Amino acid sequence: MTYPITITREQAAAPALFWSTFWDEAEQLGDWRVAPAADPVNPGGLDASEQLASAVIISLFTDKRAPEGWRPDVADRRGWWGDGVAAEGEVAEAIGSHLWLLRNEVATEEIAELARIYAEEALAWLTRDKVAASVSVTSGLIETPRRGVWLDVKITGRDGALAYDRRFARLWSEI
Repeated sequence: MTYPITITREQAAAPALFWSTFWDEAEQLGDWRVAPAADPVNPGGLDASEQLASAVIISLFTDKRAPEGWRPDVADRRGWWGDGVAAEGEVAEAIGSHLWLLRNEVATEEIAELARIYAEEALAWLTRDKVAASVSVTSGLIETPRRGVWLDVKITGRDGALAYDRRFARLWSEI
């Protein structure tokens, strides 16, 4: 059961600082960094210089709540508590992706395609909310040394320039 949290329009309209999550390719995880003391936005606080990259990482790697009945043997459908937060008069939109549902799957072309679809669904808000002009996701199999799936995300900004281009080299590997 979810319990919605409502925020006032004034709270929703207040400017917010969103710090950046930086992707570590070797560790395959995101982490925060401290901004330099001379940073004009948040001196000595958390670095907020890569907000689009952070939005992509959060969208892809936050576990979106699984659909009802997705696996009757599993009670934990995950999801994020913040999915219940919305401004007065608005409906909360779930963030994240269903990529986590593929974690125990055997890496096949079909699973790579499903990963692409889940990633596109998770990033669709970027164009819907006019953060970006377009989002392109491709995926494929990694054959060696262990099978796995990769994702490639390209985002075109509203000015028509490539604003984001990252390949997530390995979403998971088969055991």
